[in-house]
Amino acid sequence: MQRCCGISVNFFVAVLLIGCGGGGGGDAPPSPPSQQPPTNTSPVAIISLESEVIVAGSWVELSGSASSDADGDALSFTWSLDKPNESFAILHTVDEQHVRFEPDGEGPFVVYLELRDVDGAVDTASYTINARLPVPESLAETVATAPPEPSLRDRQDAARFLSQATFGPRDGEIELLLTEGVDTWFEEQLSMEPKTYLAAWQTIADEFGDVDTGENANFVQLSHETFMFNALYSPDQLRQRMTYALSQLFVISDRFDFGGHDQLMMGYADTLHQRAFGNFRDLLRAVTLHPAMGMFLAMLGNQKADVERNIRPDENFAREVMQLFTIGLQRLNQDGSPVLNDLQEPVQTYSPVDVQNYAAALTGWYFAGQADYAFGNTFHSIPWDERTSPMTPYEAFHQKTQKKLLRNYYVPAGATASQSLETVLDSLFFHPNLGPFVVQHLIKGFVTSNPSPEYIARVTAVFNRNEHGERGDLASVLQAILFDEEARRALDEQPAYFGRVKDPLLKFVNFNRLFKVSSYLEHNLYLANRPSQTFLGAPSVFNFYSPYHTPNRLFAEQGLVAPELQVLTAETIVNDASNYAYVATRELMDFWHDDEVSDPTSDHRYYAVVHDISPILSRLNGADVSAVIDFLDEYMVHGQFTRAMKERLINDVAPQIEHALHADYFGSELARTAHIHSILTGLIYQVALLPEFAVQR
Repeated sequence: MQRCCGISVNFFVAVLLIGCGGGGGGDAPPSPPSQQPPTNTSPVAIISLESEVIVAGSWVELSGSASSDADGDALSFTWSLDKPNESFAILHTVDEQHVRFEPDGEGPFVVYLELRDVDGAVDTASYTINARLPVPESLAETVATAPPEPSLRDRQDAARFLSQATFGPRDGEIELLLTEGVDTWFEEQLSMEPKTYLAAWQTIADEFGDVDTGENANFVQLSHETFMFNALYSPDQLRQRMTYALSQLFVISDRFDFGGHDQLMMGYADTLHQRAFGNFRDLLRAVTLHPAMGMFLAMLGNQKADVERNIRPDENFAREVMQLFTIGLQRLNQDGSPVLNDLQEPVQTYSPVDVQNYAAALTGWYFAGQADYAFGNTFHSIPWDERTSPMTPYEAFHQKTQKKLLRNYYVPAGATASQSLETVLDSLFFHPNLGPFVVQHLIKGFVTSNPSPEYIARVTAVFNRNEHGERGDLASVLQAILFDEEARRALDEQPAYFGRVKDPLLKFVNFNRLFKVSSYLEHNLYLANRPSQTFLGAPSVFNFYSPYHTPNRLFAEQGLVAPELQVLTAETIVNDASNYAYVATRELMDFWHDDEVSDPTSDHRYYAVVHDISPILSRLNGADVSAVIDFLDEYMVHGQFTRAMKERLINDVAPQIEHALHADYFGSELARTAHIHSILTGLIYQVALLPEFAVQR
């Protein structure tokens, strides 16, 4: 075959020689048209954002529906997400052309789309998401509100004030208050150095044989005795009374496993005591991180979720810090009344999902200074002297996922345990419920179980923003509670339901403080005497009684509560009455037992308790007991005796005193003195059993 123009053509059966010269004559036949394959057009990938606002914790919707292919080929969509290292976000497919995800931080989050046609042509697109963090809901505007200036109406009001602001007045303290001025007294109480519970415990521990740490720890429990020591003798009475009220808000109990560890328990009491006049947020933070609270409500050693090991964050503290310590179950108006929906039903404050988020935010806290491998071990494995410091964070056990808290407070993915805690505290501290919730508790603890909405609203305004612009200042709140017009209203101006029933412990302390209880042999073991209720001895985190307890239908019909009546049963009333039934004085003990004490520890008098009735003896003018009755009226029931009641008591006691003054005791003046003391202690017992002594007005 000849090459034409240097090219061999072997694709056809007939070889056409064109333009090479030579060959046959005539024109060559025409060439057939060229058969080239069609050209494929690549698809065009386009991602469009379908969400109007991009906020962390909210769904972001993206679409690839605007993507195209000029050839009309079928397309396949492959989506992927590139996210920050700390993120747990997952891309969810809605359908082939639509995806969504929740950014769990600020970003950047990059969504990729790979678009492929049937011929294998590919195009890609990306969309970068930079989410903003949610903005917490702001509180309503408030006006700076100063609490009322400290002032008292008269002497009776001074007696009532001391029953509210202290553990009860002692002889002479009413006169001192009136002379000094209540404004000076109040300022001195606020600035006085706290008499701590740990110091009080150390004073009495050896006497009670309490070894609290080390190999010889013996689980002797002195929480009640320590409280009695402070309540009876500490001059910082306003702070002591505030600590008592706070202990029934932030409840732990010595009935728990750690109850015999007094340094831990008293350290917790000091957490309340030292912050009693400070800012509520600081107090809440200290309570949250105290290991006694951590153990009691299982925040200590609480760890992140692990599905494979069936571990979920414990919800106990998360639930109670909302329900019992800060904001309650129902949304509140600023006067304490419930917020109602369109069906006139109370609106709930939080949901089970909220509890789960708070629980996750509070993971990763444990005893300070422990190795990671010890995290979550039973607290019994930790030496006693390592249990008292505030809990510290262990990041390996803190759940790093996003947490959506109340009112748009938000913890982004990757936040540390400390960052999560601060956001939790902010979400509760800046909740509109906090003011009325805490204020109601404190008013009920100090003044009256059924405050008017107006009273609650006035004090809440001070909680929300005092005259210095501070939210949650407890000193200002306490001043607003004690000097509000409703608290200082005269007895004859009060509604019949005003005041509060004294709980058994408060009543017990009032009595023993007034008559200066002590030991006959002058030791501190008498502090162990106790009523049916003891300090930090509640049966559960729900305290001794509910603040909403309604004892009967009559109360319910009037919309009234009487919390303390929940623990006053027939049994406790009878048992507690014995604390006042057999009051002895030193003179009575000397008369009954005239022999010397040879071996104090084996003598039955070793545990004898005596009271000092010199305040009424000094007022006894012969057989005229009217001054005695006036003293008991002022100091025990704060002016609640009616004229008829006074006359009846005088008519009962005066003849007995008259007889004792003139009877023949065969020359024994000690016998005469003992008889008079017996008559007067019987009178005290009568007054102690009266409803007027059981109710603080």
